Amino acid sequence: MELSEPLSWRLSHSWALQTDELLQELRGWRDPDEMRKELLALMAPVPELEWERALLEGCPVGSALRVPLGSAVGTEAWTAYEAAVRAASVWWPADLAGERLSAKELAGLALGGSKKWTPARQAAFENLVGVSFDLAVDEADIDVRVRGPLRWRVGSVAADASVANPWIAVPAGALRLVGEVEHGGRGVFLVENSDTFERVCAIPEVTSQWLCVWGKGYVTNQLVALLEWMQPQRLAIWGDLDADGIAIIDDISRRLGRKVHAVGMEVELWRAGPYREQEPEQYVKAQSLAARMADEGPVELRALASEIAVTGESLEQEPLHRKVLPRLVELLGAVPAGG
Repeated sequence: MELSEPLSWRLSHSWALQTDELLQELRGWRDPDEMRKELLALMAPVPELEWERALLEGCPVGSALRVPLGSAVGTEAWTAYEAAVRAASVWWPADLAGERLSAKELAGLALGGSKKWTPARQAAFENLVGVSFDLAVDEADIDVRVRGPLRWRVGSVAADASVANPWIAVPAGALRLVGEVEHGGRGVFLVENSDTFERVCAIPEVTSQWLCVWGKGYVTNQLVALLEWMQPQRLAIWGDLDADGIAIIDDISRRLGRKVHAVGMEVELWRAGPYREQEPEQYVKAQSLAARMADEGPVELRALASEIAVTGESLEQEPLHRKVLPRLVELLGAVPAGG
């Protein structure tokens, strides 16, 4: 059988997001030294980018465009790195001056167009400024992934998170403002990492009783507003066993004005490792943050914070799946109501 001629061609969404980068590679980059010089000039008046500027300044003259080793952007793609630096150079002075920028406004000022954001660029920007994208800039709404006892009806259309496989994404703002929402169960269970969230969603004993939520590793304003509106009887969270994981729990507890119960974050688990490899400066930063959390963070996590403050070691969730997932039902069952 012969195939007929295609009627039309259309880029997929994932390829469309890469068009700028692919065209740039085909056409050839501008002079690498000139590009680095331009970024260095943008970062010069921004003290918060001094470390990043020093890394870029250390790149040899005449070398190809590469993301400097030790960069906070967390990417090897030059295009994402460049966008993050340009955006941060505009965002930081505005933020310190109390000026709130929208995502499109920042892109228009820094990236040459209001539609220049891609997921890779957003992630690199988040890593560089250390703030979730939706906390750093104004956006219309964000999606959160949910699985468990929740049903959202808008007119004749319904989204049922109790039967979704493995989960559904719902707009956090619209969920509480539009239509009718039914939710129940024992409470809400927040999971920091996406891979861990997928594994949790595969445990019926959990999803039948708990509304499991993944919010991109940060506690966004929209997610906080949603939790305030839902007022779950119980609120539990499983985060990375590191200074940032503890700080996330401290942050959401303060913003909600209630206790958020940590599960799977015992000191004994952290002691056993294995620890994540980090750059030297990351250990120092973690030690400082952990020391603060040991003094003023969530009471049940202060012992963990005290030990992290000594070494700065970080233990992510994924290596703990075998130890925590088999007893997750038991751990969640011990979470008390209220708080």
